[in-house]
Amino acid sequence: MEHRLGPQVAPPPRVLIFPLPAQGHVNSMLKLAELLALAGLHVTFLNSDYIHDRLIRCNDVETRFSKYPGFLFRTISDGLEDHHPRTGNRVLDSFFLMMEKIKPALREMLVSGQLGSGESPLVTCIISDGIFGGLTIDVAEELGVPIIHFRTASACYFWSNFSFPDLIESGEIPMRGN
Repeated sequence: MEHRLGPQVAPPPRVLIFPLPAQGHVNSMLKLAELLALAGLHVTFLNSDYIHDRLIRCNDVETRFSKYPGFLFRTISDGLEDHHPRTGNRVLDSFFLMMEKIKPALREMLVSGQLGSGESPLVTCIISDGIFGGLTIDVAEELGVPIIHFRTASACYFWSNFSFPDLIESGEIPMRGN
């Protein structure tokens, strides 16, 4: 005798949003996360402990996103000591240190289900900051999770890039003289 429990309902897709831990990147990715949540996707927003603490201290972001079912905030250590500078002329050094330390922690969080919830336990897609590059691609490919890189650049950034050929042609750059 066969027992049927009825049709199996697939859990809702869960998208992991993982921005570079810097204010402009986090703001852009929060906007994207909100749009995905509005579309009915379950979203996990993964931020560094340091940036998340700053975000909740200066913003009511948790209340803002509590209206979206399946929206989760999770944090990951950036691997830096609390006193380590994360801005100014040491930001590039900090970035490379973070890249080394975040990768194994990200993998563990994905494998263990820490980035999901009871209703949608596993991440089905990763949207990672484009600057992360190999860090997230390696983990996603290893675990078989589709990945999209999202560039958080502003319209001004794109405009300036498209303007370089005109500036070179007009002789404005390279700059000459004092």
